Amino acid sequence: MQPKAVFKYISKKFGVKNEKVFENYPDHAIFRHEKNQKWFCLLLKADYKKLGLKKDGETFILNLKCRPDLASLLRDDERIFPAYHMNKKHWISVNLSSDILDEAVFDLIDESYELTKSKS
Repeated sequence: MQPKAVFKYISKKFGVKNEKVFENYPDHAIFRHEKNQKWFCLLLKADYKKLGLKKDGETFILNLKCRPDLASLLRDDERIFPAYHMNKKHWISVNLSSDILDEAVFDLIDESYELTKSKS
């Protein structure tokens, strides 16, 4: 899956555009709720080796909030990992270079959006 597909999905479904908040990392982007400003998705590049994979180079990953019980079931250390640079109990990282289905990624984005929206 390409980052552009993520941008398009989030823009169309939630009406949210990506933000570039890390000056030193132009490939990184966040998506947040307009109302409460909470992040629900972070796109970033990560080194395969930092994810525990025995590959050279980098991959795009999505950090998404996830229910802890679901996260523990989904983690397979190939497509879905404990979150890179986030709370590993409540967040996951999805490897966009893996064979994960687009629909599964979209479902996880939806889950993250719901978990981070305002409770009111």
